[in-house]
Amino acid sequence: MTPLLGLDAAQAAAYHLLVVPDGVTATDVEALVLSRFPEASVQGGDRLLVEVLPGCAVDGPWPPPPLPLPDWVASVYRLVAPEQRGDPVPPELRGRGDLLDAFADGEPVADERQLVELALAVARRTGGGLRVSGADGMLLVPTALPDLLVYGEVWLEPDALLHVLEPHLPGVVVQGGTAAAVPPDAVTGAPLLQDEAERRWWHAEADAYDAAALEEPQVSESYGVEAPAADGAVYTVAVEPAPTLPVVLGGREWTGPIVYEVRCYAGPSGTLPADAVARVDAAARAVLAAVDGQAVDDDGFLVDLG
Repeated sequence: MTPLLGLDAAQAAAYHLLVVPDGVTATDVEALVLSRFPEASVQGGDRLLVEVLPGCAVDGPWPPPPLPLPDWVASVYRLVAPEQRGDPVPPELRGRGDLLDAFADGEPVADERQLVELALAVARRTGGGLRVSGADGMLLVPTALPDLLVYGEVWLEPDALLHVLEPHLPGVVVQGGTAAAVPPDAVTGAPLLQDEAERRWWHAEADAYDAAALEEPQVSESYGVEAPAADGAVYTVAVEPAPTLPVVLGGREWTGPIVYEVRCYAGPSGTLPADAVARVDAAARAVLAAVDGQAVDDDGFLVDLG
């Protein structure tokens, strides 16, 4: 790629800027943008230029401009969009250092709002941030969350989901206090903890659910399970028919998709357990194996759990 001249302070401050750390490439940014806006137009050249919406684009990378930015910022991408603002933010909603503070005089709406939300989503995924326009524009660094959503067509009844999750979320129960029940071996009465027994149990469960699905393909109920974590935190999995699919899964020809929302909520300390990401990943991976689906994060980006 041909080296690019940088933006001066005035040029940079005229735009919202997606700022990313070292190691995040234009290819990464392009893939994330297209997963939210698959119909966007990508133009070739010395730098990435993605027309997300008519008159709205993401372009870069540019070297960090001469603006107050953290040392970790390796490159920036401009968000080109018309300024479209709503009413001023009420005073009682200010002071939290978030999007409402960054746009206290009027929140972005319409196309500008879509680009701002896109940049925040990409920043969360890449460990970057969003510097809003203006000479004194605020830098927003969204917090990465461990939560994952698993989509598929298989509906797991509560006992089956508890069985899937127990190795990864010990103490998991149906919300309301129902304990996990591991089905006993039909001959010995021993818990199914060995590989062969596990395989037999899963085949029996699959046959039963397939038969039920043929009789009643549309699932209309929902439920949740929960497991304790350190310092009063809690892991939850909410199960319900998915009202819609994320854009990135729009090509799936699923009838009656189900969503399993795997989340971790902080306890009184306000911090998540140190192993929250690993535990959520493991739980989501187990659900994926059971339903043969696809995992995404809350921003609608695909997640490969390997």
